[in-house]
Amino acid sequence: MGMCVSGTVVVAAATWAEWVLQPSSWWVILQVAAGLGFVIFVHELGHFLVAKACGVKCEKFFLGFDVGGLKLLSFTWGETEYGIGVLPLGGYVKMLGQHDNPAAAANEAQRARTAGGRERTPTSGDQPSEPVDALHAAWDPRSYQAQSVPERMAIISAGVIMNVIFAVLMATLAYGLGVREMTCAISSVRTGGAAWRAGLRTGDEIIAIGGRHNPIFNDLRHRVTVGDIERGIEFVIWRPADDTTRTVLLKPDLDLGTPTIGVTSPFSLTLPADFGKGLPGAAARAEPAFEPGDAILTADGEPVETYANLLAVLTRKPAATITIGVDRRGADGRERVEIALPPQRRRVTGLTMAVGPVKAVQADSPAAAAGIERGDLVSRINGEPVGNALTLNDRLAPLFDRRIPITVSRGGQERELTVEPRAVTWRDDETTGRGCPVSVSSLGIALEVSSLVADVAAGSPAALAGIVPGERIVRATFLVPGQPQPNEGVPLTTEEPNWPAVVSIVQQLPVGTRLRLDVESAAGKHRDVDLEPTEAEDLFVSERGLVFEPVYRVVRAGSLGEAFRRGGRKAWEDLSLVYSFLGKLTSSKISPRLLGGPIEIAKQAGKSAEEGFGRLLLFLTMLSANLAVVNFLPIPVLDGGHMVFLLYELVRGKPPGGQVVGILSYLGLALILTLMMFVFGLDLGLIPRR
Repeated sequence: MGMCVSGTVVVAAATWAEWVLQPSSWWVILQVAAGLGFVIFVHELGHFLVAKACGVKCEKFFLGFDVGGLKLLSFTWGETEYGIGVLPLGGYVKMLGQHDNPAAAANEAQRARTAGGRERTPTSGDQPSEPVDALHAAWDPRSYQAQSVPERMAIISAGVIMNVIFAVLMATLAYGLGVREMTCAISSVRTGGAAWRAGLRTGDEIIAIGGRHNPIFNDLRHRVTVGDIERGIEFVIWRPADDTTRTVLLKPDLDLGTPTIGVTSPFSLTLPADFGKGLPGAAARAEPAFEPGDAILTADGEPVETYANLLAVLTRKPAATITIGVDRRGADGRERVEIALPPQRRRVTGLTMAVGPVKAVQADSPAAAAGIERGDLVSRINGEPVGNALTLNDRLAPLFDRRIPITVSRGGQERELTVEPRAVTWRDDETTGRGCPVSVSSLGIALEVSSLVADVAAGSPAALAGIVPGERIVRATFLVPGQPQPNEGVPLTTEEPNWPAVVSIVQQLPVGTRLRLDVESAAGKHRDVDLEPTEAEDLFVSERGLVFEPVYRVVRAGSLGEAFRRGGRKAWEDLSLVYSFLGKLTSSKISPRLLGGPIEIAKQAGKSAEEGFGRLLLFLTMLSANLAVVNFLPIPVLDGGHMVFLLYELVRGKPPGGQVVGILSYLGLALILTLMMFVFGLDLGLIPRR
């Protein structure tokens, strides 16, 4: 069945088609096709081999479905037709006497009862009156139905067992060859998320998760997905900046539809091997230009060893041109190159949105020490109105290490507290999540920023476009130069006021990008407003458009025994991950929109193949585990459904009634078809993933 339980990202159809047409992609496509086909082949091979061992006649062995007799190729060898069908959504083994079609199965059962020209009288409920062995004698001795219940159980379960064996072997081979895995260093944390609330920041490294030491990033994904959301998961965090270690209990958030603690994968100091259409922001204006594969060694004369080190230098001098020393592989070998990286002024619209309550408070932060709580409404800081929450960090920077008053409203009463802002040299992510709050990192609070316009700067793009206070921004769409169609944009509802995400995304897009805002007046009337953000004089973007490769380490087993242990553990983790996903899915703890269908599976397989053969093998391990678990769910027409009927027959000594089996099979088929339509809708973008 073509379904994969994993989180995915929708890729634009045009981009996907462009990638497919590139000759360099054809080897990847071939690997993916062979890998996916092999996973299905292994499953059906299990059914086939055990059926043959039991003496069952196998009439067909197909990869894909030959709908209407249409097939890409076929040949007959012995008594079996082997082939590839035109519909690449799975495969099947057709055994004599076995029918997935309930009506055909009923007809075949009736034929068996009248074997030899004598009608075998059924009892009430369409049950055979004679013992099950007598009924089996009426079938062709080489048919599936003529076999004993244990033999049929072995045939049905063989596909799943083969998938599990295949998962272990593929993972073992992957770790024998070596797999590039991302480390558990943190490049940024999601504002307001579980990691953010615990005080994690750029440069921190997770050194243990739930008792497992020296984890990789995939361990993080697995533990968060299968972990206990209510009780939380224990993390051990090392902070290189001050060489301290602490243990925190994080309770994953579910606001993205899946359990997450809100950390992003680690960044190295090496630029990608392919920039595509170039670097964004100030990095695109560097002199001389950055080149793919450049590795940063120094910044402003200081040696930098990690992304956190680099970000600290850039944050301290946001308005200055920074000299970046890189190691570059040239035609004559490696060379040291000095690059002038200019500052990047922040692009602004002139809109100030109304500030909502405090959404979260960081542990061990100035705000926590001052007694600020979630739900407080901040009205004044250092005697001044809050104003634009997106510039609070910039305005608080000169007040570092000074005690200042902050006025909050709690339960309808105003309170004046004292807070001491801190210096910020790390990065919080405000582009993900629902209702993205803005991080006031210098205080350690996440503030809700609504979509209601509180103020418009005179002479700003927003003012020139006619936007006035009291209006509401409903949606923001980005009009990027060179792109014929605007993208989907960002919705800004009352429940999800994502204005900080809009402003953050604008900084990453090319110069000349315009915003198309759906503006709702106080009277409820809508109009579209186009405006082009302008550069601020005194606000800057610390990251300056630099983009880096993730930090990898090669995980390779030192012996066959170690490879087998790692492979077995990986297969077990993938199996448990699927079960945990399904459990949280049925209990509504995660969203069904995280499912992926055949198209998404092929995309993810392609991405894995691009990362190396070992990574593709691990993806196939995961896919094989998916196939094993999903096929063994107790749903009629799946292997698990057949097993339930066989268990009933084993216990009762006779098969369930044909009418009951028929009804349940049709219901199971309807469920599967509905699910397939749903995942296809997700794959094709017909159903939004949020």
